[in-house]
Amino acid sequence: MKFLISAGVSAVITYIFINVSLFTQEWVTVSASRLGITVKKSAGLFPWGCVSENACGIFWDYADGWNIALFFSMLFAWIVQFFALVTAIAALLVKRHRLHLTRSFVSIQVVVTVLLLFTLICYGATYKRNTGSLDTFGIDISLGASYWLCLVSVIFSIVTMGLGGTALRTAHHFDYR
Repeated sequence: MKFLISAGVSAVITYIFINVSLFTQEWVTVSASRLGITVKKSAGLFPWGCVSENACGIFWDYADGWNIALFFSMLFAWIVQFFALVTAIAALLVKRHRLHLTRSFVSIQVVVTVLLLFTLICYGATYKRNTGSLDTFGIDISLGASYWLCLVSVIFSIVTMGLGGTALRTAHHFDYR
């Protein structure tokens, strides 16, 4: 039971970090330095400002295929993590079905981890392509805080899987059927 509670707490922390990394605009940071003046600008996976301005068609029309795929990957990870939390809470509350619900929780968490790892690896590999020789003009492109928060969510998701697996083994041992 203590491992299931720990896995649930870790799943909540994972969900918080997924929220922060998905809904913030610092996946990539571009800074330009010329004549002693430095200008910084950040961008996220999705331009959330377009929702209030009703101008998201521009993103869908002109975004790179990788950007759209990575946005959907994070969005699905966010949605699936919510269901993982619901399953973890149900496993804690419904003793009779704890074994099956814990198994479902761990399986869902595996899906979340795969989605987050896909986003993390692919974004890290593709964020700097098509930049050409911008470095020679004093323009620096680097990964921003939201990317690193996604890395933290991956770490907590892996911890959640481990704790959930231990809770599943414990549930098998006590045979909650």
